[in-house]
Amino acid sequence: MTPFQTIFVSTDGRIRAGWRLLMQLVLSILIYIPLSLVAAQFGGQRTQMVAFGVAVTIAIWLAAVAFDRRPMRDFGLRIDTQWWRDCLAGFLLATMVMSLIVLFQWAMGWIEFTGYGWDRASQRNFVVMLGGYVLAMAVVGFYEELWSRGYQLKNLTEGFYTGSNRNVAGLAAIAISSLVFGFLHIGNPNITLLGIVVIILAGVMFAMSYVMTGQLGFAVGLHFAWNVIQGALYGLPVSGVRFRQSVLQFEASGPELWTGGRFGPEGGILGVIGVLLIMLLTWSLLRRRGLRLAISDELVRPPSSPDTYH
Repeated sequence: MTPFQTIFVSTDGRIRAGWRLLMQLVLSILIYIPLSLVAAQFGGQRTQMVAFGVAVTIAIWLAAVAFDRRPMRDFGLRIDTQWWRDCLAGFLLATMVMSLIVLFQWAMGWIEFTGYGWDRASQRNFVVMLGGYVLAMAVVGFYEELWSRGYQLKNLTEGFYTGSNRNVAGLAAIAISSLVFGFLHIGNPNITLLGIVVIILAGVMFAMSYVMTGQLGFAVGLHFAWNVIQGALYGLPVSGVRFRQSVLQFEASGPELWTGGRFGPEGGILGVIGVLLIMLLTWSLLRRRGLRLAISDELVRPPSSPDTYH
């Protein structure tokens, strides 16, 4: 192999991690363009979210086959009973913490209960709209974790790994992928500097369970619940986007520094506290399973059998 070739190809014959990340991103954009045109004919913002999630997932699968030479299960998708248990545990944990945030605001007089979602529309329309929102949040929770943690974080860790620096490589990967995760939300409505900081911190929160277990189940459950409980149940803005037909209707009036105002809890001190609390509880739960706060060897393991990409 010539020195020029080593810029693009690693010693195992695969394209280097940095190039894999770039090409997967290009694939996502190319696939999303036609899907977005189709989605525009059927709906608004949430339909576009689903279209982008489909594009990213297809692009990761194509990149896995062509560039990574890995089956999809290597990106935290070894879906078995334990994976679903982790997903449920993450969902319940985020539900509890988000409920505590809402309860605290209510106790402080910072939010006021104003009614129910079906008061804004007919019963039938309410169910359809609520179901559509929950589906969109499920897609977002899955594809953002598959992309930001499963694909990006894994490839970054592999790219920095030299054979004896697994934890250092993983920490660098967490930092970069979380910064990218925060950057991707800069265009959200009502974004604030504190909101960006909280989302970057949330990227670390989601990464924590992934690097400890090597699987995405816990992170997907966390992400889905954080969005759907906040938006569909309590009606608070989710990273600046508000769902007006939530089950419970609340109006926030407290100090924006604490509540996040129109950006939602992610834009305030309560969001910081919530993320830190979830990180502490995640560490506690996974430690009881005998897992250490360290980078799992799953993130630097060579590709598993490439004969079946599923």
